[in-house]
Amino acid sequence: MKTKSTINDVAAMAGVSKSTVSRLLNGKPVREDSARRIRQAIEHYHYEANPFARLSAKQSHIIGFILPGFDSTVTPRVLTVMDRYLRTKNYTPLFVNTEGDLKFEVASIGNLARMHVDGIILVASYITPAHRQAVESVQIPVVFMGQEVNSGISVLDDNLSAGEMLGRYIAGRGITRPGLLWVSEDDVAVGLRRKQGILNGLAEGGVTDVRNYLADFTYPTACAVARRILQSEDRPQVLICATDRIAYGVYKAARELGLRIPEDISVTGFGGYDTSELLTPPLTTIRFDVDVAATVCADTILRLVQGEPVSKTQLIGYHFFPGGSVADLRSPVQRD
Repeated sequence: MKTKSTINDVAAMAGVSKSTVSRLLNGKPVREDSARRIRQAIEHYHYEANPFARLSAKQSHIIGFILPGFDSTVTPRVLTVMDRYLRTKNYTPLFVNTEGDLKFEVASIGNLARMHVDGIILVASYITPAHRQAVESVQIPVVFMGQEVNSGISVLDDNLSAGEMLGRYIAGRGITRPGLLWVSEDDVAVGLRRKQGILNGLAEGGVTDVRNYLADFTYPTACAVARRILQSEDRPQVLICATDRIAYGVYKAARELGLRIPEDISVTGFGGYDTSELLTPPLTTIRFDVDVAATVCADTILRLVQGEPVSKTQLIGYHFFPGGSVADLRSPVQRD
């Protein structure tokens, strides 16, 4: 079996010390002739430096990335884009999956800092006082993705504006009895800010009587709650869902109960996933620019590492997809 080359092999072939090779790999100045020989030796051995060997260096070129899980529809795309961007800047991402454990999430901030990563990106569902305290206690930059932190740097979707746009659209279709199938306000970005946008947009269209139904981000819960709502005789004309995944639950419940979308119940979501276009009819939804959000996060953390100024809050734009899941209840005169 072929033995993997080591930094000692590279140093011996180049005729320099191991520390000189390490200096070059860490981006520190090395004499030109020595650097040339080291690069030749690296190419000869196809040597790949172990990024964890640099964790004790002043600058590790590693960015810690804390996320609540891999089951989100957008998470794989975020990881792919961020990894690609960081690699173009000679940085390596180090991913920590907390599986929604907030205590572990907070502890991971300190753990990564002690490993001497250059910065941390935290995909946040909730922000607690413990999060704020942990960020204040470390000496490296932290960027929050998805939630706004007054005392920190945030990159998040423009939920308020997107919600207002969708609310205006629904009110403009002549719908007067909307229902929100939503998540807890503990999630400020989605549960509170996105919801407020919807209410603002509906109010602009003269719709203020809005029913509220509580679900969570899971598909089974959405199905169960939607089934109860749709079996009610005074069900709302539309279920405005906090996410596309929740909207999928409404589609399933409606099909089981023999209800037609949008003739019997209108449905909207947020997410704009590719699978939403495969529904019949296609879902009316809002898509946030995930690629842009991931790139902005990666670029922001690197700017902070270099000591450059950045905006405290950066909002990511969105696109509206009308689909076909919202009925037009306006009178023929209104439509003209």
